[in-house]
Amino acid sequence: MTWPPAGASGPQTDPGSAGEAPPAGYHATADLLALVATAADAIGSRAVLELLGTTVEGRPIPVLRVAAPGRTPDRRRPQAMVLGGIHGCEVIATELALDLALAVCAEAPDDAVAAVLDVADVVVVPTLNIDGRVASLRSLADRGIWNPAPRRNAHGVDLNRNFPVPPGAVPSRNPLSGTSRRALPWYRGPAPFSEPESRALATLAEQVRPFVLLNLHSTGTILTYPWGSRPEPPADEAGFLSMIEAFTAAQPHVTYGSKQSRAWYPILGASNDWFHDRFATLALTVEVSPPAAEVKRDTRLGRWFFWFANPIDRDRWVANDLPGCWAALAAAHAYRQPIDIGP
Repeated sequence: MTWPPAGASGPQTDPGSAGEAPPAGYHATADLLALVATAADAIGSRAVLELLGTTVEGRPIPVLRVAAPGRTPDRRRPQAMVLGGIHGCEVIATELALDLALAVCAEAPDDAVAAVLDVADVVVVPTLNIDGRVASLRSLADRGIWNPAPRRNAHGVDLNRNFPVPPGAVPSRNPLSGTSRRALPWYRGPAPFSEPESRALATLAEQVRPFVLLNLHSTGTILTYPWGSRPEPPADEAGFLSMIEAFTAAQPHVTYGSKQSRAWYPILGASNDWFHDRFATLALTVEVSPPAAEVKRDTRLGRWFFWFANPIDRDRWVANDLPGCWAALAAAHAYRQPIDIGP
């Protein structure tokens, strides 16, 4: 299996990794997607790697669907989703998504992975905002120039502010909530779903209707859950709390805090709120690694915005969060107990 898939077309039919400068332990975008494709190919019909859509700059967006050994992916089964890299500068999130994809594609998955595959197919979008990821890694090649690695897509839209706002949302004057000002990093776009990346994710969601979503971000060392747009807790807050308890209990090094999203800061047009409103998805955000940790240790790294959003020790933080991800997915199933149609 190769990536991009046969038939993919557009101005940029490969991930466009030329000019990227991934730090030690990180992957160039083309290499990351090739690893996913190779892992999927190795397990045959257990995995399907499809074209989710294309980015603003025409790069194909992959989605991987994986079933347990002895099965093939079936959208009638419960679907557990993992989303990496909705923000381009948060590259560590895509690295965690990569390792989750590789784990689920193992020929003999370990016990934690197998426990999830026993009850659900796993759907992984390794990196949604591929244009932003490429630009982020390219920014590291600008030696000595403070070049803000893009959080937004190539249209300058924050994809995590580009979803419909659920009923009952409370407006906020905080620009982080989403703003109509194009110059700010939290520009929500001209309308919900104005962007090809958010539309592609919505189309996938309508197809698989996931009962759980792990939305991988950085930074914050925190877990957040809906609502971001309303002050009251969700009716199924107990489900989120069970996921959080399972996640943090499984973390081997650093245990994350947790908050309802609006209690951290309000967000209008967030993907998690839309997933929860539309499908009752237990949509949990995982903010991998602490903010600006590397810049605090070595102020010279402040010349590159990349280091405000990503840790140097990639493998340590991925290893810290991998067990929690599998534990949280299993806890979400135990809470929801969706019907399994069997082999």
